[in-house]
Amino acid sequence: MTKDESASRLKIAAHWYAELREPDADHRTWDKFRAWEGSDPANRAAFQQVEASLSLLEGSSLAAPGAGNGYGSSATQSASRKPARVRLYWLTGIAAVLVLAVVSVVTFSPPSAPVAQVYATAIGDTRDVTLEDGSRVTLNTDTELAVTYTDSERRIQLAHGQALFSVMKGTRPFIVAAGGSETRALGTRFEVYRGPDDVAVTLVEGSVSVLPETAGQGSAAPDVGEERAATVLVPGDRLVLRGGAIASLTQVDTSEALAWQSGILQFRDVTLGEAIAELNRYSETKIRVDDPALAQERLSGAFAAGDQDTFAETLKLYLPVAVHRKDKIILIASAGRVSP
Repeated sequence: MTKDESASRLKIAAHWYAELREPDADHRTWDKFRAWEGSDPANRAAFQQVEASLSLLEGSSLAAPGAGNGYGSSATQSASRKPARVRLYWLTGIAAVLVLAVVSVVTFSPPSAPVAQVYATAIGDTRDVTLEDGSRVTLNTDTELAVTYTDSERRIQLAHGQALFSVMKGTRPFIVAAGGSETRALGTRFEVYRGPDDVAVTLVEGSVSVLPETAGQGSAAPDVGEERAATVLVPGDRLVLRGGAIASLTQVDTSEALAWQSGILQFRDVTLGEAIAELNRYSETKIRVDDPALAQERLSGAFAAGDQDTFAETLKLYLPVAVHRKDKIILIASAGRVSP
């Protein structure tokens, strides 16, 4: 039932209440009332609501002169026609106030907060999502984010993991919040990765501005008049944030950076420790290297995401290492070292 229908039903119920309180209400009036009341359960409910509210008022100091508390009281029966009309107008007026109050509650009740839509992937999985405005999100392995659209903004909260955003142009800003930072765009394509210790934003197309840390998250709010500086990225930029500050800003090959969409991990002059950390994101089987010197060895190449065994075996072609596997742990050790 709409608010207009509810208000109309209450107004009719209030009219019936006033009519039945009149001294000259006869059986024909009552028959018509009972026919109306019995035609719809909502009519009975509306009349009971009016009756409960106005019965309380009639017994209070707000009651109109000559208004009694029962049907057919001697005072009412002896009242003149003119006071009866006054009483009818009074009841109808109070009923109008009641209707207005009910409609106002419906009309002016604060709107409920928008409900966030949560999307997630398991380890080794990816997922493509099209949002209500046509923007697209590709979630990488082990990722969770929440989408909330309002009249003023399109907001994504990246809890953990990595996602590529292809944003449709619009008047509302598109905001990705991750680890206290905010990346804002209107129409562009960019990636955000939230790791355990840092956040990385890579711009593919268009332009975005990145606030290293928003007020009230992670550090004290800025002083009055202080503005947090936003960094504007150009295509190919990768901005890494750590501890609420910029750790690095470099140019990268975006085709390599986004190779994960095809199930490939592309490494270019990274340490073995860094490569293993990335590979472990895609599999329940974890690679481990306990030798700090070995972990600092550098490598380049393309490897299949989630194929831990092939990576470990391939590594033996380039480095003097031995591979030891136990359950879901693959230990990379220097050649000749006995596995624990």
